Amino acid sequence: MIVVDASVLVALVSGRPEEVDRAAQALDADPHWVVPEHTVIECVSAMRSMTLRGAMTQKRLVDNVQQLVDLDLDVWPTAPLLSRVIALMHNVTAYDAAYLALAEELSTSLVTLDRRLAAVPGIRCVVRVPGADTA
Repeated sequence: MIVVDASVLVALVSGRPEEVDRAAQALDADPHWVVPEHTVIECVSAMRSMTLRGAMTQKRLVDNVQQLVDLDLDVWPTAPLLSRVIALMHNVTAYDAAYLALAEELSTSLVTLDRRLAAVPGIRCVVRVPGADTA
């Protein structure tokens, strides 16, 4: 079981070649992908931004959202994580804190493309950044 953040999922479904391989390799290690309940909306928001910038068509957005929905994500509620989220919010957004708190709660690792999350002080989980050692 691994916690997967929006950066990895967006890369996986958006088809950006420079990140798809990195995301896919990290996810191949464990087929049980766990996410906090806000993840799908966070991914849709990121892809909306890509569409507004012209980096993705509206049709591609719709197709990517369907791919995201079709993933076998194990969605967890955030309410039980809120005290830890609040404790982490001095150094990261509440969204990112929820991924870290969930990984801590499940005693597993977080997979992200955001290298900054690995440097958050006081975290109690492993943060894996695919390709960080090669980039």
